[in-house]
Amino acid sequence: MIDATLISKVKELTPAERLEFIEAVWQTMAEEDVPITAAERSLLDTRIADADINPGDESSWSDVRERLKRQLP
Repeated sequence: MIDATLISKVKELTPAERLEFIEAVWQTMAEEDVPITAAERSLLDTRIADADINPGDESSWSDVRERLKRQLP
């Protein structure tokens, strides 16, 4: 269980500082620490290969957000 004092200190951080903290914690993880299924690995490999083949085929966050908003009821 996570120490309550640590959580209290994290809550005092600004959102930007919390994101930096998350990144720092994430960087401490080894690949084998993050469970991934064979199907997830296959999907990631496919997407990485597509990104390598089509490096300019991407959408900005604002475009993605607008597409998602249009899909909501």
